[in-house]
Amino acid sequence: MRFACRSALRGLAVLSFAACSIANAATAVEYEVRAFDGGPAWFVYDEPVDVALHVLNPGDPKCHELGEIVLLFENRDQLRDDALIETAALTGMNHYAELCRSLGANPSNQRKVAGIIVGNGAPDAQGRVMGDARVLDAMVSSFTGAYQLRIRRNTVAAGGADDAAAAIIADRDARLAAAKAEREAADRARANERAAEIAEIRATYNAALAESVAQAQPAGLIGRVTGGDRAALTGVWSASQSDCANESVILFERDGAGTVEWWRASNQDVGLLPWRTGRWELRDGTVIMSFNHRVEYDRFRQDLQSGVINETVQFDLKDVDGSELRLAATSGGFSPEALFLGGAEKLFVRCRD
Repeated sequence: MRFACRSALRGLAVLSFAACSIANAATAVEYEVRAFDGGPAWFVYDEPVDVALHVLNPGDPKCHELGEIVLLFENRDQLRDDALIETAALTGMNHYAELCRSLGANPSNQRKVAGIIVGNGAPDAQGRVMGDARVLDAMVSSFTGAYQLRIRRNTVAAGGADDAAAAIIADRDARLAAAKAEREAADRARANERAAEIAEIRATYNAALAESVAQAQPAGLIGRVTGGDRAALTGVWSASQSDCANESVILFERDGAGTVEWWRASNQDVGLLPWRTGRWELRDGTVIMSFNHRVEYDRFRQDLQSGVINETVQFDLKDVDGSELRLAATSGGFSPEALFLGGAEKLFVRCRD
């Protein structure tokens, strides 16, 4: 059975209309077709507030391809009438359900609803209502058997006139701008606070590093002759001269006991920190390091982490002279010593001042 198509649509600026017919329809339902250049169309029903169904393929419509319901308001005052909006939306839902059933399909239990003021806004080339043209955004749904309308946005519901709506928008924009400025100020304050903390950390540990380096000056020839390998071990050692700026092991004497400090740059901003510190001794060709404290910078927490530890490693002293130190992991297979060295054996060079 054919669907009757009327020749004119009240209150709608018509782009183009076409005759319409759906086979096997149970009843005649009047609507007009508004076609868009992009291919989709609106099926427009004459109501107190005209109702349109967005149809993706008007030549061969299918229920699952039907889009949102569009309410065509004649003026902004209609948007202040909650009962009128609800009636129009539920009427659109009924038209959608009837069209789906006429196509031999079951309608969805919910559908989006858009609103447009004819003459003050226009859909795009695909018949979609977007941006400022969309003055109403709602949803019709039914989970209990009866349709209900939930309005998400109504551009004039909160105001008595256009200037009131503009005032609301201006107030919203001002509050958003103030909130953004507050966030930016808080971010700057946090950045300044972090910079101050880092500057304090660097000042503290740079001074401590300089003191340790000063105490680890290499023994002269006579000192090495009289002090043997233990005296020769005193100094600042690293994998290479270029690595001295990022990681070094400092061995020196303090209060008559060997002191070891393993410095690492765990963060580019913070610089070198005493990753491991403790005591060292040379016993029968074995260098024993007993670490009892650690200091690290947590990049996720962005703060300094320090505390007591109990770690002991020992290395076979292969060779040491005025410029080079060679250590090897002690025998016994895989061991913590190998982790410290990054392998079974490692050559260190003395860092230049």
